[in-house]
Amino acid sequence: MRRWRRGAERPPDEAVTSGGAEVVPYDSEFADRASIARSPATGSVFGRGLLIAPPGGPSGVSPGGAPGGSSGDPARDISGHGPGDDSGGRRGSARHARPRVRRPRREFRVRLPRGRLRVLAIGVLVAALLGGLATAGALLAPTLDPGDGERKPFGAGGAAPMAAPPLSANAGYFRVVQGPDGRWLFRTPDGLPFYSVGVNAVRSQEDVERGTGRCPYCETVATGFSSPQQWAETAARRLDEWGFNTLGAWSETDLFRARFAYTPVLDLSASAPADGAARDWFDPAFEAHVAGVVRVKALPRSTDPSLLGWFLDDELHWGPDGVAPTTLLDEYLAQPEGTPGRVAAEARRGDPQGFLRDAARRYFEVTTAALRAVDPNHLILGVRATSHSTPPEMVQVAGEFVDVFSVDAYRPTPGAEAQAGGAVVPAAPDLRDFHVLSGRPVLVAEFSARAADAGVPNTVPAGLPVEESQAARADRYREYVDPLFAAPWVVGHHWYRYVDSPPGGRAAPDDGQDSNFGLVSVGDVPWEPLVTRIAATNAGAPGRG
Repeated sequence: MRRWRRGAERPPDEAVTSGGAEVVPYDSEFADRASIARSPATGSVFGRGLLIAPPGGPSGVSPGGAPGGSSGDPARDISGHGPGDDSGGRRGSARHARPRVRRPRREFRVRLPRGRLRVLAIGVLVAALLGGLATAGALLAPTLDPGDGERKPFGAGGAAPMAAPPLSANAGYFRVVQGPDGRWLFRTPDGLPFYSVGVNAVRSQEDVERGTGRCPYCETVATGFSSPQQWAETAARRLDEWGFNTLGAWSETDLFRARFAYTPVLDLSASAPADGAARDWFDPAFEAHVAGVVRVKALPRSTDPSLLGWFLDDELHWGPDGVAPTTLLDEYLAQPEGTPGRVAAEARRGDPQGFLRDAARRYFEVTTAALRAVDPNHLILGVRATSHSTPPEMVQVAGEFVDVFSVDAYRPTPGAEAQAGGAVVPAAPDLRDFHVLSGRPVLVAEFSARAADAGVPNTVPAGLPVEESQAARADRYREYVDPLFAAPWVVGHHWYRYVDSPPGGRAAPDDGQDSNFGLVSVGDVPWEPLVTRIAATNAGAPGRG
């Protein structure tokens, strides 16, 4: 909820330019990970919905040819290909082969069972000949349960629509699949079910405080830990104990050496030049800008099996909201005559919904094509849409391009209408609407709760409840998350955030956020009983057993 809760979560020294100039990554989240990328088959172990680094650190094996897991129902796998080819290299040519030795001929006969087992066996043999052993294995595993005797099936789920056509071709990487019972879940590179339980902004370098210019949490880390790596070890141990398996947006992912899945934000539109509230997505310069950003941010990570997927942007402006009360059509009609956006808007004058569809289609066509050109392996998780101001036209169009629809969904103060920059924030919508409109599974990319006993002001953002205690925060967490676990179309939820905001309000972005949204205080003390009870709640996530 950027427009009334926070601004863009970027360090103040960001620098992104377009027009052929160098595009500089915003922070260490986008540092080169080539040295730690590895095959999920020989490197990290993906188990029980968690990513666990192997003892001694990651190997240097490239993941490019690593086999992916079979969904058990290929028709419902919306993220593309089945298992990779692990058959090994080709044989050498006859000229370089050793002399052939003629051996006695041996005959092999296959004895098939009778009845229904005979039919199944024949089907397996045919599948092995035509589609490879992986396809044959899928016939023997009609559910998404890997069948290792320890892991439970995906679990009961209600009716769900058929999967949309494949988009991301990411065999050997995370996928998103729908089981025969209708339950959607991510699937790890090793083929295990994975419900993403994440935390945003897990980082040692935190917000600077308004007025003082201090960074309270930075000071805590500097005095309490010998290095950022030691801090990361403590944070990783806590996240494991509390049942989290994903580093959400704006996290220092490289400090964690692939111990968790992670979900970076590309800020493809947010980083583009703008005149007023709206960027001109129709301008060819926007295409060039997006291409430059993905080359710097996405290409170096395109073979990292720990990357769950990409967020294209965060809380974009699609019409009347806390940024501006005008429609997207009004804003494009206000652009200079002759500009590409103005020309597109003139063709839709008087039809704001039609232009919104055109603009959304242009945005998603440009961004997803550019991203998939440099990284065809990973999922596209959408744009972290705000639950209170995202128009249905945008959701429908987005479903044609993304693998998962992500939404930031906070609950306003019960019985009160929250004000967002002059716009009224309605009660939290039914999240299922985003699934129905998009045809995609839903990831809640941001939600939180705060309490009065933390000793911070909790005045910004306005319009959100302030609970009495950390125990009440834990109640709100369970009340929010349990229905997500039960919804077969939800594939994960990410809590906002790891550390509280500075008590004096953060200075960058200059919105003054001063709330107890963290799992730990600025003194790096975990909030109890919140974290203990969160751990108990997270243990019930789908796919764990």
